[in-house]
Parts: sequence; C-alpha cells; structure tokens
Amino acid sequence: GEAAPGVRAFRTVGRALLRQPRLLAWVAPVVWASLIFQLSSLEPGTAPLAFDALGGLVTNLAHPAIFGILALLLVPVLGRVRGEDGRRWTSMTPESALWVVALVTLYGFTDELHQSTVEGRDASLLDVLSDFTGALAVVLVVRFLGRADASDRGLRRALLVALLASLAAAGLSTLWDHFIGDSPWPF
Repeated sequence: GEAAPGVRAFRTVGRALLRQPRLLAWVAPVVWASLIFQLSSLEPGTAPLAFDALGGLVTNLAHPAIFGILALLLVPVLGRVRGEDGRRWTSMTPESALWVVALVTLYGFTDELHQSTVEGRDASLLDVLSDFTGALAVVLVVRFLGRADASDRGLRRALLVALLASLAAAGLSTLWDHFIGDSPWPF
C-alpha cells in the first residue's frame, strides 16, 4: 500500500540522496567532515553559531545533530536495493549500519583529539557519546524507513526516541561540565 505522508516525505529525501552515483556519494560526507574539522579548529566564542544558551545545552546538543548529518551523508555510500514499490532505497544491513555508526563515532573521537590541541578548547568523551547518539539515531530512523510497514506513528516514535536520546547525551555533558568540571578525557 501507499506510505503515510510523513514516511513518504522522509523517503523522498532519502531517495534524493541515493540518486547520486556511489563514488560521487563520498564527496558530501568528506566535505561535511572537513567542515566539522574546521569548526573544531576555532577558538571558543569565534565559531559562527557559538552560543551558551541554557548553560551549554544548545552547544552540546549540536553534537548529535552534526554527527547525525554525517551518518546520513554516509548512507548513500552503502549499497542500494529496489523496495517493494520498485523505488530505490539503501540496502543498509545491521552490519553496515554498525559500520556507519562506528565510523562516525571514530571520527568524533578523532575530532575531540584534534580539539584537545586547539587553544581554549578541550576534549570530552561525553561529546563522543553525543556523536555516537546522533549517528545511531539516524541509522535507526533510516532502517525504520526501509521497512515495508513503516508508519507515521512509528516514524514519530523513532524521531522522539532520537530526540530524547540526543537531549539525554547533551544534558549529561552539560550537567557534567556544570557540576563536576572538565569532561572525562583519557589523554
């Protein structure tokens, strides 16, 4: 049957991303990762969207969003299949989903390592947790949208869980910074 309007809208965006050739699909995540690197090279307060609203919660909430986008941009690199409706979708298996999350999380870790070398910046494993959360949320939503029985209700539930998980990770980092001090970092 026909997909619900919300599911259809998200699938339209996904299919637009999947129209590009797989080799060309690497350009967007590499450019996005380069932008992340450039932003994390800036000293505090010099980033174009730097703000400390709600004691850093907004800044910490940027991590799941930014790294979730990186995960989304990696999806077109994966294989593609034709769905029951004959339209193209990602062939994201649990294994390839794990690879996307692992790759994004590893990049998040290296980004934090890089930040530890920037004057006025510090590194945090809690930020890496937020990066992981954003990547995992995107992968779970993409996999949900690939299901034949995907519904708007299920999509809303998946998006709500993603938002709550992102808020929890960002909130943990914000509370840690506020009440304990320097975030944990092994190096």
